Amino acid sequence: MTTIPADNSTLSDKPPMLYNRLGRLNRSEVAMHQFLDHLVEVILYSVWDVRIGVTMAVVNDFRPAWALAIGTSSSIATVIPSYGLLRRFLLWSRRYLPRTRERLFRLTQRHRGRIEQYGYLGIFLLIAVPLPGTGPWTAALCASLLRMDPVRASMALAGGIIAAGLLSLGIAEGILSLLPFFS
Repeated sequence: MTTIPADNSTLSDKPPMLYNRLGRLNRSEVAMHQFLDHLVEVILYSVWDVRIGVTMAVVNDFRPAWALAIGTSSSIATVIPSYGLLRRFLLWSRRYLPRTRERLFRLTQRHRGRIEQYGYLGIFLLIAVPLPGTGPWTAALCASLLRMDPVRASMALAGGIIAAGLLSLGIAEGILSLLPFFS
């Protein structure tokens, strides 16, 4: 019977074995665990920003269609309900947190002119154009502060998220296709 030393001095460079209740996992089970780990990672990144989630899905060898579907759907599923919650929060904050409300208004003033000039297209562009300080959460905050129609704003948010996902998918695939030329 072989024992594993407490200090990893004599262990080989093999990856650690995964075990279930009945013994060692087979290759398909290990592959499924790795896939689920990457899937959860992509979903969590997409909640933060769709551009990061789609790029991480491409880097983790997801098919492009799956990368786009997982990234955009998880981002849309979190941003659009948060738009409604932001509207409720702003109504509540008018009475109980006036200083916080004023701080949020000042935060979104730099995007206000562009959004008011272009309307719902401005919300779409605020998400789709990859610039610092832009993204789905900023656009949802701006739309709620400007009291835009919820249905149209949600459509603009979803469209911008899909456009940002397509753009980041194209950039990530293009960069990864160029890597063999540099190695």
